[in-house]
Amino acid sequence: MKKALIILGIAFLVYFVLTEPEGLADLLGSFGDAFADFFEAVITFFTELF
Repeated sequence: MKKALIILGIAFLVYFVLTEPEGLADLLGSFGDAFADFFEAVITFFTELF
């Protein structure tokens, strides 16, 4: 079951890249922005803590 879900996820990703590359770029950019915001908040927290 786990293997089937992984294969299905990869197939969806390949389909998404081939049909809508701009959408995937926007999605990955959003994830990158979210991670950057999270780490910036963590850095700010520790800076203010010390």
